[in-house]
Amino acid sequence: MEDGPSSTSCFRRITDCFLGSSLTDDQVKDYLTLHPQMLDEFVSESVSSETLDRWHKRKSSGSLPADTSSSSSAKEGSRYQDSNMQKLVHDLTSCLEQCLDTKLLLYDLCTIIKTATKADGFALYFMGECNNSVCLFKPTVAEDGPPTLIPAGPVTFGTTIATHVATTRQTLLVEDITGDQRFPEGTGQDSDSGIHVHSVLCLPILTAIGDLIAILELHRHWGNEPFNTSNQEVATASLAWASVAIHQVQVCRGLAKQTELNDFLLEVSKTYFDNIVAIDSLLEHIMIYAKNLVNADRCALFQVDHNNNELYSDLFDIGEENEGKPVFRKTKEIRFSIEKGIAGQVARTGEVLNIPDAYADPRFNREVDLYTGYTTRNILCMPIVSRGTVIGVVQMVNKLSGSAFTKTDENNFKMFAVFCALALHCANMYHRIRHSECIYRVTMEKLSYHSICTSEEWKTLTQLDLPTPLYKEIELFHFDISQFEELWPAVFVYMVHNSCGETSFELEKLCRFTMSVRKNYRRVPYHNWKHAVNVAHCMYAILQKTTGIFTEIEKKGLLIACLCHDLDHRGYSNTYLQKFDHPLAALYSTSTMEQHHFSQTVSILQLEGHNIFSNLISSEYEQVLEVIHKAIIATDLALYFGNRKQLAELLSTGALDLDNHQHRDRVIGLMMTACDLCSVTKLWPITRLTANDIYAEFWAEGDEMKKIGIQPIPMMDRDKKEEVPQGQVGFYNAVALPCYTTLSELFPPSGPLLQACKENLGQWEKIVNGEEEDSGVRGVWAPSEPVDPRIEPVDPRAEPVDPRAEPVDPRAEPVDPRIEPVVPRAEPVDPRAEPVDPRAEPVDPRAEPVDPRVEPVDPRIEPVDPRAEPVDPRAEPVDPRAEPIDPRVEPVDPIVEPSTEEPSNPDSGPVKVDT
Repeated sequence: MEDGPSSTSCFRRITDCFLGSSLTDDQVKDYLTLHPQMLDEFVSESVSSETLDRWHKRKSSGSLPADTSSSSSAKEGSRYQDSNMQKLVHDLTSCLEQCLDTKLLLYDLCTIIKTATKADGFALYFMGECNNSVCLFKPTVAEDGPPTLIPAGPVTFGTTIATHVATTRQTLLVEDITGDQRFPEGTGQDSDSGIHVHSVLCLPILTAIGDLIAILELHRHWGNEPFNTSNQEVATASLAWASVAIHQVQVCRGLAKQTELNDFLLEVSKTYFDNIVAIDSLLEHIMIYAKNLVNADRCALFQVDHNNNELYSDLFDIGEENEGKPVFRKTKEIRFSIEKGIAGQVARTGEVLNIPDAYADPRFNREVDLYTGYTTRNILCMPIVSRGTVIGVVQMVNKLSGSAFTKTDENNFKMFAVFCALALHCANMYHRIRHSECIYRVTMEKLSYHSICTSEEWKTLTQLDLPTPLYKEIELFHFDISQFEELWPAVFVYMVHNSCGETSFELEKLCRFTMSVRKNYRRVPYHNWKHAVNVAHCMYAILQKTTGIFTEIEKKGLLIACLCHDLDHRGYSNTYLQKFDHPLAALYSTSTMEQHHFSQTVSILQLEGHNIFSNLISSEYEQVLEVIHKAIIATDLALYFGNRKQLAELLSTGALDLDNHQHRDRVIGLMMTACDLCSVTKLWPITRLTANDIYAEFWAEGDEMKKIGIQPIPMMDRDKKEEVPQGQVGFYNAVALPCYTTLSELFPPSGPLLQACKENLGQWEKIVNGEEEDSGVRGVWAPSEPVDPRIEPVDPRAEPVDPRAEPVDPRAEPVDPRIEPVVPRAEPVDPRAEPVDPRAEPVDPRAEPVDPRVEPVDPRIEPVDPRAEPVDPRAEPVDPRAEPIDPRVEPVDPIVEPSTEEPSNPDSGPVKVDT
């Protein structure tokens, strides 16, 4: 299309035609149809965008306007529509981004809506306390002054338009408010400002969940057109969008606040765990954040002393800052009754108090302000509750931004108070633990004094001698230690030296350790020091007969484990401890006593001068402790059955490999069980007496169960002692025999253990079958007297044996029954005595046996007068070189106890342990 004439020339031609002659509508239309470019130029230059918009709407709706009277209002309301609405949205968005305070944000948004609706002015009202009144919002005039809220009346009908809308929550458009009887007070501001309001558009501002937060009141003065529906639509749409936007902003700010709170909680947690002792530092962090959380001027935290019904504090906010952080000063502790003040009421009731006007509240103590010179306007006081009890009170004073603390401040502070309670509870609990720990240390110090051997004890052990005959006896499986109680520590030291070498341990530390272990065994019937040495001896005998199989580390660990395997045993089973919630059962849920035994072992090793493994390198030390731990745990009989079954399968299939760590652990576990049960492999008299000790413990546990109304199992019921033999037969068949059978298959040299076990089983079976009478059961436990296993059972009809007599050598020739017994009080023949003179007269066989302690008679001595008093056979022989006794002297009292000191044998002198 070619460019036509300019719009000016066209307009002139139309004007000329119009002035020169009258044109009809059809002529104009025809002309414009032929010259459309002239119409385009004319419309673009001469027609406003509002008119074009109105034409477009009419074209789209297909209807004509009823009249043209509303054209001005439509033109007025279109200012912020379409392209101009983008400017409104941009202004609102900028306002949301730049303003942080919700009230100021709404005020700025209302300023934009005022411009959009061509209002002459506006008023913004916010809800008052408890949402039962409205307050006029006045932004600050001074540069740094805070905005204010002026009370504007209660929420009700019949006063002002703002209170009416607050009541109905509905938008009102009033063209002439002066003539509306619903609002006798109008807007409530006319008389104050001197401005006469004509038309009012009043809109409620609601949150996304329907809560009323404010009322916007738009004004037009007299002489201006009243508001119309188009203005209402613009204002309603703007507020609706602004309400949603504000809600989203608040949500984002809430998330930011929550993030800030989380960061603070992490910081406090770090402070708490890094320096848990410094409770003042923890309280200071809590108070600093609490102030920032609700934007308070001052903060105070009081702890509750329930014993004295007082609140106390020694950390105070002095209102100063250092590098942007509030300064808290620790001063002399102040205390006041829990019955006084706002903090006291919160501590008593556990309720939150939000007081907007402190001086209007009778509970507020004004004396504090008079004393400090500080003016208290409002208070937010929150209890810190732990386990249903108020343990503290946090008090915030004077809200910096706003007239009072809000409901939002309360909600935020409640969440924060939960963490405060947790932190304070943990801090107080830690202090109680610290106090208990101090008591524990003092107790342990006292206990250690009584559980650690004295220097005299371990030094005596280093010098203790063993009789020579014991060296051979110790190598036997059936060796009984009963008669050598004082030598038990020396026996163990000898076994360690003979098995591991004399340089394997420092003698001083080994003796200290051994004697302290002895002190830590309790005086219980069976699981005592004697049992520990017996178990250690059995392990020693096995190791001596399986040379080359176990490493030096393993041998050391196994011997120490056997000696310590029942340390601090209380005489009760694991089942008993677990059933009655013993503290040990709480510490160790499985293998309770065994875990405790190992713990006690480590405790003794950690004592000064007791670490016998101190000469080992770190890796070896860890290995030996692991051996000891596994070995002691293996003595739990509950673990034995599965272990023996697995070993039996490995043996039957030929898959056993001692280089495999798991197989090796199983073998060691079986060895520990075999050693722990070694009392069944002793000679019968010893086995029978040991059974008494075992059942004494069982019955004591059964008695305790009866006291609380629980019937014990038959094995632990002393009223069923007649079932002991049958129970022993069952134990041998189910536990002992399979154990020693598998052990003998692993290590054939241990066969004597199996054989002795079978022999003792036969003895029990004889008692069960009635072939022998069992007279060994005692109702009350007493320590067994030492019995030599080489001596045959004593005939109850025989005369009592002199305890000072030497034990009979089982390798000696049997005594001729025709020979009269030797006087039990006679001392053995002194090997240093002179031989008998062969020229002496033969002894009359009918004569009384000669006391071997009596020196041979000197033929030069006059014979004894037969009428004289008989010589006490316990008296020392007369020295032939002595002067004759004056017959006038009173004879020696024959009832004087003779010396029981054993004669020493110079040919077989004792050998010291510390060779």
